This record gives sequence, structure tokens and C-alpha cells, in this order.
Amino acid sequence: MLSLLNFASGYRVDLHAQTGRGAWDSIRGLLFGLYISSTPGEEDLLSAHGLRTLQMSKIAEMMGVTLHIERPHETILGVTVGELGGPLYDLVKLITSVLNETGQILVESGYTYLGLFVAEALQQGGKVLSSSGSEAAVEVILERVN
Repeated sequence: MLSLLNFASGYRVDLHAQTGRGAWDSIRGLLFGLYISSTPGEEDLLSAHGLRTLQMSKIAEMMGVTLHIERPHETILGVTVGELGGPLYDLVKLITSVLNETGQILVESGYTYLGLFVAEALQQGGKVLSSSGSEAAVEVILERVN
């Protein structure tokens, strides 16, 4: 999961400003939060079903970031309007999209967890390793993961 979400480095400055942590620590914190918030069954956030149904609000909550910006109303003096946006809105949207798509692919492929998929790919690579060598095994694993 860490490797899957290791694309947030471009948001490092904004993450430091809101959370005091960089991209790597923010993603680790997100995954840890999802892990400790999960319960077996319907509320297992790291299962294929859980990943597929995660919402942006849950991701933002687990990362400790805000998805709203406030601005003055254009015509009514003294009124502030809140709307979705801000410097980390796009990051949370990307993370949610990647996790939802990963969950959808896992569900469609019959896997309940990403780890089961990875373990199967490694097992297939191991079978090829004994007969065809390491290069062929790596190709099998990469083909499976792609």
C-alpha cells in the first residue's frame, strides 16, 4: 500500500504546513489510521471492498487535512462562504481515486485483499524461478502486477 501511494512528494510543502509531516510520513499515517480504524467485516477499510468504497472525507480525516477553504461572499458583506478546495484537495482526490480503483480491480478479480494478490504474483514468479531463472521470474511478477 505504501508503494501504491508513494506519489505525494509534490505536496510536501502543503502537508508540512497543515500537518507538520512530509509526504512519506503523511501516507504512512494515513495507512496506519485506516488499519487501526478497520474492523473485520464491512468496516475493514483496507479490504478490497473497503478500498473501493472509501470517501474523500475519510481520507482527509485520517490524514488530518482540511478540504475546505473559506472566502468572503461576493455580494453580502460579512458573510463567509466555505467550499471544497484548498492546497491538499487534489492530493486527497488522487489518493481516493487510486484506492477506489485498486479496490474495484481487486473485487473484480476475486481478491479480498491487495496482499493476497501480491502473494499470488510472487508465488507464480517463484514457480518460474526454479525452471527458467530470475529474469523470467521477475517478468512474470511484473506482468502480473501491471
